[in-house]
Amino acid sequence: MTSTTASEGTVRSARGAPLKAMTLPEAFQRTVATHPDKVGIRTIGGGVELTWAEFGDRVRSLAGSLAKIGCRRGERVAVLMRNLVENHLVDYAFSHLGAVPFGIFNSSSLDQIVFQIGHAEAEIVVTEARYLDKVAQAVARLGDQVRHIVVADPDGEGPALTGNQISFAEVEATPNDEFDVDASWQAIDPEDIACIIYTSGTTGQPKAAIWSHRMIVEGLRAIDAAIPLPRRGLISFLPMAHAGGRNNSHHYALAYGATITVCPEMNDVSAALVDVHPDLFSSSPRVYEKLQAAIESLIEAEPDDSRRALKDALQLGLRLSHAEDAGSAETVADLAQLRERREQSVKLFRPILAKVGLDQLDVVIIGGATVAPELVHFFRAIGTPMLEAYGATEVMLNIFNRVDDFKTGSAGKALPGVELRIADDGELFCRGPLNFSGYFKDAEKTVEVIDADGWVGTGDIARIDDEGFVWVVDRKKEIIINSHGKNMSPAVIETAILEESSLIAQFVAIGESRRYVTGVATLDPVALQTFIDQRPEMAGRSPQDVIDHELIQAEVAAAVERGNARLNSNEQVKKFAIVGLAWEPGNEILTPTAKIRRRIVTAEYGEIIESLYAA
Repeated sequence: MTSTTASEGTVRSARGAPLKAMTLPEAFQRTVATHPDKVGIRTIGGGVELTWAEFGDRVRSLAGSLAKIGCRRGERVAVLMRNLVENHLVDYAFSHLGAVPFGIFNSSSLDQIVFQIGHAEAEIVVTEARYLDKVAQAVARLGDQVRHIVVADPDGEGPALTGNQISFAEVEATPNDEFDVDASWQAIDPEDIACIIYTSGTTGQPKAAIWSHRMIVEGLRAIDAAIPLPRRGLISFLPMAHAGGRNNSHHYALAYGATITVCPEMNDVSAALVDVHPDLFSSSPRVYEKLQAAIESLIEAEPDDSRRALKDALQLGLRLSHAEDAGSAETVADLAQLRERREQSVKLFRPILAKVGLDQLDVVIIGGATVAPELVHFFRAIGTPMLEAYGATEVMLNIFNRVDDFKTGSAGKALPGVELRIADDGELFCRGPLNFSGYFKDAEKTVEVIDADGWVGTGDIARIDDEGFVWVVDRKKEIIINSHGKNMSPAVIETAILEESSLIAQFVAIGESRRYVTGVATLDPVALQTFIDQRPEMAGRSPQDVIDHELIQAEVAAAVERGNARLNSNEQVKKFAIVGLAWEPGNEILTPTAKIRRRIVTAEYGEIIESLYAA
């Protein structure tokens, strides 16, 4: 067993006032007081802009209004909406009340919405007009549990509200002069629950991870000690139901009063980048792959002389990026020479980067899915310091590469205050102030993850090298993380498909680091024989002969479509391949207990799987 503790010597002494806070609302209030005239939140293009003082006033007023409709300390409140100004307003308002918000992904199925609202026992749900029908159906299935559905209407769709539905504008316009907002937020304890984040489980329903106020503000302090947190601007586009969505804009902005620009649609991220020119940007590999393609296209579009110069500069940058990796064999003298040459050539990329909004970045964070090393080297080569990081909902982002201390392919080093150890079976464990408090209403699962000494098991197999860099080797838990950084349970996907047709014997969901989910299916020979016998056009054929028959393909496709209707949009299977009859015991794909070895499936059917992504 190996272990490491992050060095406290890297902690910077100069910190913004918000970083001295003990709770999330205190950090917010300190930001408002420190940067009152700076723009705190805005829309793309600046159609709506609130200074931090105006942001603070609306949060205070909204907190009182929500208290007037019965919102109370400790109450769980659901939010299902895009990244809107209203989303940030209501989240901070709930925080000042001591209420416990949790986000629901907009793509969630009706069953999943019902489960999360019901499990959290939420009595207030905040949504927007475009999702009202789905939310109202879910609420109706919960009887009289939900008192209010608060509906924002940013697109002016103007739905008719009935029953327990009330408009966001009406709530915000309802004064509550008797409510003491300061007394409310000042009474909050650092160990109180700040929010709940529903995780993707390996089987069954997701678990509700509890984030305390302590966890959030200690996370800000630890990250500030390791990387440059934003001081100018950042973009809110990752879902607020996701740990990254909360941290990377909602919380990070509090460190130095950076301006939050909301980006409700993923398709608008490129436009938001050009509008904002952020100093910190964090996303999954898929977004960076698209940006790399855009940058390469811009380089190719340059006149001949300029194009050649840019390509030469890129090659020099790639050489330096590889050489700067910690532990590189490059000599100090060679590095100095490369850096001197690079200092001049990197300026060539500034106009190109300005066109895509990446010209003012102090740091670029990539994580959430497997990262190709050459993607990281490309961005470093053009002058954007890309840092790989590691985290989980249960331990926040707690391992980072640094701008001047990194190893490509590694997750980096532990943040200050974070302890790491590798168990005998290779699992990575973390301990420190960035750990979550447990799972809401699930003591049994909490005990499985947090041991008596406060160590949280990550479910990931890793190693720690002599310099303290963490290398994630494999996932102990079978969670798919797509190229957008979204976590999905393969068991949930597979069960949804298998339950739709007895013809499908086994179904293996594929999607790790991919743009969408595909599947490999086998057929049950008995059910297939019955299927053949019932169709004269297939009479006389054996099960092996009809695997590729159009009727078989259509039957499986229909089952996949029915299963997809029960899944979130990101979980839905876009393509599949039938690879034969059911795998039987004795096949190396199956364990002695008939569990599927996913690695062998992806290896044996690699060409077929790649063909499902070829288009």
